[in-house]
Amino acid sequence: MDSYPSHTTPAFVASPPAIAQLPVRLHDLLRREVCLEITRAQIENALAQVRVESEVLRKTRPPFLFLHAKNTRTEFEERSAGAIDSEAALARGLQQLIAAQPRVHAWVEDDLETFLRDSQPPYLLGLAMHRFPDDWQRMIVRFDQRVAGFRAALGTVLSSLGVVPGGMALAANAGAFECLMPARQWAALLDYEFTFFNRIADMQRRNGALGAETLKRMPERQFGPVVSQWARLEGEPVRRALMDLRAKLDYTAMEARAVYVSEASMVANSGSGAESYVYPFWEALRQLMRLELDLESIDEIVAETEQMVAAAD
Repeated sequence: MDSYPSHTTPAFVASPPAIAQLPVRLHDLLRREVCLEITRAQIENALAQVRVESEVLRKTRPPFLFLHAKNTRTEFEERSAGAIDSEAALARGLQQLIAAQPRVHAWVEDDLETFLRDSQPPYLLGLAMHRFPDDWQRMIVRFDQRVAGFRAALGTVLSSLGVVPGGMALAANAGAFECLMPARQWAALLDYEFTFFNRIADMQRRNGALGAETLKRMPERQFGPVVSQWARLEGEPVRRALMDLRAKLDYTAMEARAVYVSEASMVANSGSGAESYVYPFWEALRQLMRLELDLESIDEIVAETEQMVAAAD
């Protein structure tokens, strides 16, 4: 069964808030994640039991069954067929859960990371003071995801410009405007990464515990406001602006990633602090969620969650 990396909770990690105090979306996703985990454990246990029973049934098969009375043959065949059907149904249900868990896990992780950045000063301080090497590595992955998502969204916008008539602003063309919305969202997410990195740099300067500054503030490109302006422009000006922005994105992302990797390397080699702030906090929230759950609602929540994941694919 999938599990999170094993981390003991460091003394400087704040106690998690009450479940009810979490942001609504994070609370909902965490509940769905825990329901999937509970249901998976139940199905795995049931599947193991069915397989044991099937093996016992196989070993008790009467020799020369075809020579036995019809009722004996029928009873054994019905039991065998029932065991096969039960195992197949449980296996299908388990595979559906296994397919849904990584997507829900990623959603929770993303929302939890943002929540901790904005609500837990010890997390920000720990990152600035070269603690939490696992979390620094996760920051690189998250940054890469933001860059890739923004780059792909820009490609979609560029493709949509071919259907925008001359003299028409993108906001007046439903197809182009619809393509512009994800680009704005990805731009805002990437802008946030630069803003947060600079918050870490500022915290390092204010604290001074390392004896030297290792983080230099990065320019905040404000990709979001730039993309937002495109809605008022016609297709050709947007095309030119987009190509210029994409070139800047490639350079900026390469430069910023080099800083991320360099800092993460220093954190990994510092040997100070716990491996992660996020994972122990996450595990504590999951345990609190288990206490809150209405067990009668788990099946319904799991079914809804599998539909959510299918719709997102």
